[in-house]
Amino acid sequence: MTRLLILKLCSVGSLVALMSVLTSAQKQKIDWLIVPGKRVGPITASTTRADLDAMFGNQNVRERNLDIAEGPEAATVVLGDDPSAALAITWDKEHVATIHICFGTQTGPCRWRTASGIRIGLPMRELEKLNEKAFQVGGYGSDAQGAVVSWRKGMLEEDPASCGHLLVRLTPAAELAGRTMSKQEQSSYKQVQGEKPYSSNYLPLLDLNPIVSSLEVQFIGPECTPR
Repeated sequence: MTRLLILKLCSVGSLVALMSVLTSAQKQKIDWLIVPGKRVGPITASTTRADLDAMFGNQNVRERNLDIAEGPEAATVVLGDDPSAALAITWDKEHVATIHICFGTQTGPCRWRTASGIRIGLPMRELEKLNEKAFQVGGYGSDAQGAVVSWRKGMLEEDPASCGHLLVRLTPAAELAGRTMSKQEQSSYKQVQGEKPYSSNYLPLLDLNPIVSSLEVQFIGPECTPR
């Protein structure tokens, strides 16, 4: 083997090793952890659009118009080819406003979750166990429908002074399964309508077996980067 060929092989080997290190470092940044008030994986309130390319690789970051709120909205989609990992990020000028987690699925699987165990696909009864007490859910048919509006100072209570807020929304199991509600479920559903919140231990709500169907991290608090 000639010296020139050896040098070329060494160069190729060094390049492969370098790429492996970079790929490994990039993977280490993604711990799939949602920290309410702070981050979703490596993404924080101060993350820029350019940062996303560096964090996830520019081939995994795309601009798209998505129907993720009350209508089409411009968003930056990260890891969009994998529904169990995909994030849709909306912006307030150059700052992160909201991160929609695993926005393409309401039932999972979804890799992202909190250290306490909040995840898409979690039944309301299990969510109540994590909180160690009943919490309040917005009435269906309202703007806050199915959203946790208060943890009632349970274990999942967030620091009111923190930057971000984790919005947890629950949907009746029948709706997620795409089946018609039973007469009992229809009756219960009528009893949890309107603007007022309902306790997670309210029997009509329990009858519906709501499941966590949406998670959003909103950077709206007083400690967020000024906009």
